Amino acid sequence: MLDNTHPWFRPLYRRVLIVALCFLWLVLETIGEQPLWQIISFAVLAYAIWALLWKYEPPKDSSSG
Repeated sequence: MLDNTHPWFRPLYRRVLIVALCFLWLVLETIGEQPLWQIISFAVLAYAIWALLWKYEPPKDSSSG
């Protein structure tokens, strides 16, 4: 689903910002008492944490070879 090998994701602040935005979405759905969207936003947050922070590996440089 998410191509986390893209060079755009290399800086840590961008990956943390995406996770923070997903967390903000979860908070807003919790405050709004929307259980379906709360579950969906929680799933997106969990996937973002897993893909962008836990399992992230920076792309290999194409110049080395």
